[in-house]
Amino acid sequence: MHEYRNEVRPGMRQMAATQGVLPLPRAFPWSFLPGALTCFAMEQPRSFATIRLKAIALLVVSAYAHTSAQAEDCEPAHIDSVITNSPICIGDHVDLAVVATGDIIGYSWEGPGTGEQFSFTPEFSFLIPLTGDYTVVVYGECGNDTVTVTVTAQGAGAGNGGILQLCDNGPLKPLDIVLGAHDPGGAWTFFGEPHSGIYDPAIDPPGPYVYTVTDTVTCPGANQSASIAVQLTHVGPAQVTSICELDGPVDLSQSLMPGFTENGLWHQYVMLSMEPHAATYDPEVDSSGVFFYMVAGCTTSVTVNEDTAIAWFNDADHDGMGDPSDVIIACTRPEGYVPDSSDACGTLLGTVGSPCDDEDPSTVSDVINAECECLGTLWTSVEPVQHKSTLTVWPNPYTSGPLNLSGDINGPVEVHMVDLHGRTVLLLSGFATEGRVKVAVPTGLSPGTYLVRVVSAGAVLRATLVVR
Repeated sequence: MHEYRNEVRPGMRQMAATQGVLPLPRAFPWSFLPGALTCFAMEQPRSFATIRLKAIALLVVSAYAHTSAQAEDCEPAHIDSVITNSPICIGDHVDLAVVATGDIIGYSWEGPGTGEQFSFTPEFSFLIPLTGDYTVVVYGECGNDTVTVTVTAQGAGAGNGGILQLCDNGPLKPLDIVLGAHDPGGAWTFFGEPHSGIYDPAIDPPGPYVYTVTDTVTCPGANQSASIAVQLTHVGPAQVTSICELDGPVDLSQSLMPGFTENGLWHQYVMLSMEPHAATYDPEVDSSGVFFYMVAGCTTSVTVNEDTAIAWFNDADHDGMGDPSDVIIACTRPEGYVPDSSDACGTLLGTVGSPCDDEDPSTVSDVINAECECLGTLWTSVEPVQHKSTLTVWPNPYTSGPLNLSGDINGPVEVHMVDLHGRTVLLLSGFATEGRVKVAVPTGLSPGTYLVRVVSAGAVLRATLVVR
């Protein structure tokens, strides 16, 4: 394999483009039988087959016969030199040619991103002027030869100026894609400040970006500098919004970034197909999904989540239970409303059957009844007989920690602590075993004298407790 750099011969710039190009793989299977190659040729596009079919068949038959009969006289392909029109100028094609010897069958040509092309003549022209390395393969009956040549554009100056239209949510973009053939040794500036030449829509402002070269300009009409005007279409990043199913039609553009480019069109995926959609979202017709806004080749999206409306019930007494007769249907919780509807007594803390305090020291077991009244049972009604048993409380005086009680008590008990004004300040519960129970007294109990009343299995025991 050989490498050549920019070898140019007189008249090369005027070389005509190759006629009849046929793409083939680099390692072309010339050792196949002629019949197989003829079938291969027929599989090419019809225009190639009609033009080249007879030529390929004759060439293969000739090569096969020559290889079989005169293998000892076969000369491998050898590239003597490569001719290019490098450095190229604005408007040029990339023209390549080789001077080669040997029993040559054909040629292949490949440039940056061009794919491999095949011809029967030793010259080829690429219509798009890309600089970089080009590979030429000369196929011979008994051996191939390969060469790589570099095409440059040092004399083309800064190239052509122009307009680069980009999306503000798009990827990084090299500015030199607008220049065409240009000297790669230049530098970019933006209003006199250096720039990398890679435009980032997320941070770079639109405006004129200037490319300047310092090498000598040799191409006709070329300049030392070129200006690229970057213009941005504003659509912004993808957005997410929530809409209640009870809302009226909503303008989808309200969810886009402020200052977006107007006069675009909305679309939505429907059964894997992008279908046009109105600029409004109507909960009565539409459902949650992704909606796309397209303008000037740019696209952004708005994801709509449609919320379901549910019943909310007024919790006037702030007990976590709502009044089933006072309801609001909404997607979000109104102030003072809860999703629970089990409060049969909306003005009392609790509901029917909940413990309460009727503020009557002569009653016990206060509960809310079916009429939403807090009522207790008189002491006399739970004392059918006089109990000789006394209630012992310790520590007494009491300062802190658990409170111990003993007496004729067993099973569940209620411990009422009543101050000297007859107000129940604490209502505790516990379970007595073998006549004893221990209850936890909350901190913060004010010092003073209290009546301790213990209700157990219909019996009531009393004791006096001093709190310090």
